[in-house]
Amino acid sequence: MDQWNKPGYRPGNNYYNPNGQQNAMGGYQRPYPAQPAQQPPSVPQPTRLSREEQMEAKRLAEQARFSFDGYQVVRREFISHNFDPAMTIRGNSITFNNSCISKLENATYVQFLINPAEQRLLIRPCEEGARDAVRWCIVREDKRKSRQITCTIFIEKLREMMGWDDLYRYRLQGMRIDHDGEQLYLFDLSSNECFLPQKRDPDTGKLIRPKPILPAEWRETFGMDVKEHAASTQVDLTQGFISADLSQQEEELPLITAQIE
Repeated sequence: MDQWNKPGYRPGNNYYNPNGQQNAMGGYQRPYPAQPAQQPPSVPQPTRLSREEQMEAKRLAEQARFSFDGYQVVRREFISHNFDPAMTIRGNSITFNNSCISKLENATYVQFLINPAEQRLLIRPCEEGARDAVRWCIVREDKRKSRQITCTIFIEKLREMMGWDDLYRYRLQGMRIDHDGEQLYLFDLSSNECFLPQKRDPDTGKLIRPKPILPAEWRETFGMDVKEHAASTQVDLTQGFISADLSQQEEELPLITAQIE
């Protein structure tokens, strides 16, 4: 059948509607040709990173936003520190452990400097003949060992200043610092561990080591704020530090007692 005889075709109208539907003008509407379906624009797929690349990207992101704000430096007393430099006050004497002695290799005599306002104690190496020099170790051949330093009046004044009980033994952790080319040991008197006297087990006869009693305020935090911690190691020997003459105090003790009586 040619197009002139197809249903829906009228001569004089150059269009064709197979359904024979007339339009408003009396002609037949040619259907619109089918349009091809439009494809959505292609979206580039992200390149998959390797595990190493992902870790590096995460590291760089953490590095970019890092700040010490909110961090606390965990106190050394919360971690095993038996071999760290330490000073022990027991009875009427002070003892420095061998770890502390070994760190100041050339020091046989030291001076004690104390800052009552900041409650800090400094150990400063000095020559044997220097004023207020105190022998703090025993030297035999090439070995250096700690010695017990008797200083009754000095310890009594420390206990009075710090509110310490003479029943307890106090241990303080020291830190070595540099100041104007000098090697010093700094002790924070307010950061201490105290121990009850050792007792023997009634059954075995072995010594029972008492657990340390820590300051109550330490229970609230892990340690100092980072900025406060950094400031705690800053030392100005011209501000607040005074020398403690331990040897003279021991020698003057009988004289002072006689005057009081």
